[in-house]
Amino acid sequence: MPINKPLFIFFLVPLFVLSFSCKRKQTENTITPDALKNHLQRACLFGNVNTVETEQYYYSKNDSAFVFVNKSIQYYNSDGYLTEVWVLDKNSDTLSVLIINYLPNAKENYRSEFNHKDNQTSVDTLLYDKNGFKCEERHLVNDSLRYRIEYKTDGIGSIIEMKRFFPDYHLTNKIYYNNFGLAERIDEFDPQNKLFKYFTIEYDDFGNEINRRAFKSNNEIIEFTYSQYDNNGLLLKIIYEDRISNSREDKIYANHDAKGNWLEEIMMQGKDTVRKKARRIIYDF
Repeated sequence: MPINKPLFIFFLVPLFVLSFSCKRKQTENTITPDALKNHLQRACLFGNVNTVETEQYYYSKNDSAFVFVNKSIQYYNSDGYLTEVWVLDKNSDTLSVLIINYLPNAKENYRSEFNHKDNQTSVDTLLYDKNGFKCEERHLVNDSLRYRIEYKTDGIGSIIEMKRFFPDYHLTNKIYYNNFGLAERIDEFDPQNKLFKYFTIEYDDFGNEINRRAFKSNNEIIEFTYSQYDNNGLLLKIIYEDRISNSREDKIYANHDAKGNWLEEIMMQGKDTVRKKARRIIYDF
């Protein structure tokens, strides 16, 4: 039986969350606005990446060893856009498959994902305005509309507002950008259109995200994420703190390939190792 390919599950998260900035340090500092990034740039992957294979493990204290969870395989086209994601279990059987279809102008047409465990198919269809900017998205599960999203964009296609409509309520996000076109503040509103949470984002001179903070509407900080890079722009560590639960997670990146892409991620909670990701990256030469 041929190996079934897998794909990351596309959660309902704002696309700007996936579009955080990163850039290897170079002689000239050129920062690409979020709206103009391809999927490789959004994922902070460098070089002509063709395939990314990621194995995930959790750490068993009883066995003092890492235990395999699943393997995901992401496929990119020559323009740096994601085309397929497959997720496999320990027996190389398919858990889910995501296929992304593009229009001739390289805009996403629809995303289709089949979850083998639940025997469920979800489809996200995207619509564009006369300027070619995304204006609407519809999410269907087994041909039933679960929600739709309306987008407002600025002059280069950056999303400045997204409103998600569910059967009984709606949620709104507003996004503000700095002079480089990078998101610097994200406001989240409840169904009564009252601000209940917002994020602030800070970058270094090369467009790398270094600080992300989440606040309640009363300006009380509740989450903090700090990213650390070396002098060459290689990601070394991401520290996440949840002030509500008083917990902290450290993601450590000690191994990188010649392109500057990390190959191993170790997650720590305090002094305890809890998870690991191991990546294999295949390039088009």
